[in-house]
Amino acid sequence: MSLEIADQTPLAPLTTLELGGPARHLTTVADEASALEALRWAAARNLPVFVLGGGSNVVVSDAGFPGLVIRVALRGVAFETAGDRVHARVAAGEPWDGVVAEAVRRGLAGLECLSGIPGLAGATPIQNVGAYGQDVAETIISVRAVDRQTLDVVELPATACGFGYRDSAFKHAPDRWLVLGVTFALRADGAPTVRYPELAKALAAHTATPTLASVRDTVIALRRAKSMVIDPADPNRRSVGSFFMNPVVPLAVVEPRVSTFVPLSV
Repeated sequence: MSLEIADQTPLAPLTTLELGGPARHLTTVADEASALEALRWAAARNLPVFVLGGGSNVVVSDAGFPGLVIRVALRGVAFETAGDRVHARVAAGEPWDGVVAEAVRRGLAGLECLSGIPGLAGATPIQNVGAYGQDVAETIISVRAVDRQTLDVVELPATACGFGYRDSAFKHAPDRWLVLGVTFALRADGAPTVRYPELAKALAAHTATPTLASVRDTVIALRRAKSMVIDPADPNRRSVGSFFMNPVVPLAVVEPRVSTFVPLSV
């Protein structure tokens, strides 16, 4: 096997911000063997490595990247019945919204509120991607990845992923893992998730009984209204996505402040 290495490749066209300088070296990997070979190639030359997915959650410096950029292009989605669930085995390079669309088309619940999110499936466990009252940690059962320290390919159960609110073990060790695939457990003929007030209000204006398809369509409409759908026709499309996080504080901090709150007189 021989890697195709391109030199001084502009990174701006590979990101949703459409900004940034070139990669000193860039290669695209379409299978596990190529991913391992790319990591070995960089290690043999003592080069830093940056793993690039859909380019929707990165800001590239004008100086570019001084090492090897590995573009993830592993493809494939397989659905397997497993008891009362359907397991979706998704390669890391699959466009995420396409995965959600196919799950909804098959009547599989668990991902519908995550419609319209840009990027690739392999990125979803890294920050426990979530939106509109749902996150991927609810359905992920395992993550297949290369341990960049040992070059071993491992299948990590969800319990080893350290999932939290927009958080994971991958996020805290950004130079350790290269995600190859993710397996989700979805509910056949399951009801859609309607927890988020804004989504519930929008759905109630059109239907009394939301379906997976209506939830998906409504989420995309809400995102589009905020210029959060990647659309070449939208002049505001250049975005790294939503990076807003709700503050998380202990109850011991919140409760005293609530109990001592005194409304201002007007």
